[in-house]
Amino acid sequence: MDMKLTPWLAILLLLASTAITFGKEVVHGFVGSNGIEPYSIVILIFALAYICISLDESGLLSYVAVHVTSRWGRNGRVLLLCFYALSTIMAVITNNDVVVLCLTPIICIFSDTTGADAEPFLIAMFIAANTASMALFIGNPTNIIVAEANDISFLSYSAWMGLPFLGAAVAGIAVLYLTSLRKIPQTIAIDMSIRPRDMLRNVRQAVVGAGILVSCLIALSVSSFFGVAVWIVTLPFGVAMLLVDSAIDIHTSRSARTLAIIPGSVSVSEPDIQLHEIPVAPLPLASSSVTAIVEPSDQVKSSGFRKTKLAKSLKRAIISIIHTSEIRIPTVSAVLRRLPYGIIPFSLGMFIIVESLSQQGWTPRLAWVLKRMCSSPAAAVFIVGAITTLACNVLNNLPMSILFSRALQHPIFAQVESSSRRGAMFALIIGSNVGANFTLVGSLAGLMFQGIASQKKREIGYFTFMRWCAPVMVAQLVAACAILVAELAVVQS
Repeated sequence: MDMKLTPWLAILLLLASTAITFGKEVVHGFVGSNGIEPYSIVILIFALAYICISLDESGLLSYVAVHVTSRWGRNGRVLLLCFYALSTIMAVITNNDVVVLCLTPIICIFSDTTGADAEPFLIAMFIAANTASMALFIGNPTNIIVAEANDISFLSYSAWMGLPFLGAAVAGIAVLYLTSLRKIPQTIAIDMSIRPRDMLRNVRQAVVGAGILVSCLIALSVSSFFGVAVWIVTLPFGVAMLLVDSAIDIHTSRSARTLAIIPGSVSVSEPDIQLHEIPVAPLPLASSSVTAIVEPSDQVKSSGFRKTKLAKSLKRAIISIIHTSEIRIPTVSAVLRRLPYGIIPFSLGMFIIVESLSQQGWTPRLAWVLKRMCSSPAAAVFIVGAITTLACNVLNNLPMSILFSRALQHPIFAQVESSSRRGAMFALIIGSNVGANFTLVGSLAGLMFQGIASQKKREIGYFTFMRWCAPVMVAQLVAACAILVAELAVVQS
């Protein structure tokens, strides 16, 4: 079964068994509580996703990737470091999903043209993307969930997570470099016929899109001083990117049609074929006597035929609209197709399940266990970091973040000393990001990464992924948690 529909199967079973009710758990799961508002999180994710995917559609990200490959790609070990650094930078300014979507096929193409083994480069890209996603508020939906639940501002988040991210990034590349030396060739023959400039599909869109993304990040930083909700800040920039893409597409399509018209000739195209030009044989008119003896079953059949005809006409109209959109606004259509729609049913379903666990008393039990373990800031950071990292690979990082956010907000855990509570909160963010570097099921990005690699005939199995990533993940977790403990100690002193 598709992963995004699994929570809803569980919800239907719970409703059928009367373990939960629609008016309580389901409604509260949609509306949200305790600072976790599902609708605002979904809006924020989609606004940012549109901006980042639009940048990718413009070819800007591919341009940067091919430029790095052609500039430093002759030395395999240097190229590994470059891909790691490039993935890190791209994930900081966009998010981990966009990096996986953009760079996975590029690395596979690079491998096909050079003969180099793609596996170490793919793993380096994936680890860097998931590590760098903890740097900023917008890097991962799990960051958004935890920050929104605890009212953490954009600047405050960046200040606390900047150093742990850098520590995890350095530890990750150090371990990965040492463990992959034997699989990376010293020299690689680069195909110089692939030029970076050829990757740019629309220069104007790339420039404007980069400006909108930078402006969005600046606005998010400034909004921290005014207490404006993050989704309210981000949504206008997503809409602005949509309008810019639409305007550029319409202008480009009009210019193409203008160039296609030859002076003095008659344009022949699909719109010239009008429906009224098609001869239609007149239907015979039925007399009143015939109408009077029509059987009821014939009327039902006629009604069913009309409904079928209406459904087919509606289907043709929808297909026509989609086809016209792909011609008139191709960029917008491409971006809309790539938006992570699966996150809507998955995240909302998990919100409802977590609400059900809370109503059934499991959230306070988890809060009590965490309270007993978090006896000091250091214990809180390392224990919560380790537990949430492992929990990612049992529950997936998105539902895990929802569940643990609720537990850390519970009045039972509120009895813990404030520095330990803060440490546990940021350790949850570390675990939700680094935990995705342990197994492929740790995050939705992992499943997406495996799917794209498989399409490119690069099979990365579950245990192969663990063998590459487990040592890296442990080093990253220890480094990030140690830096976070040091930050807490400095602030406390």
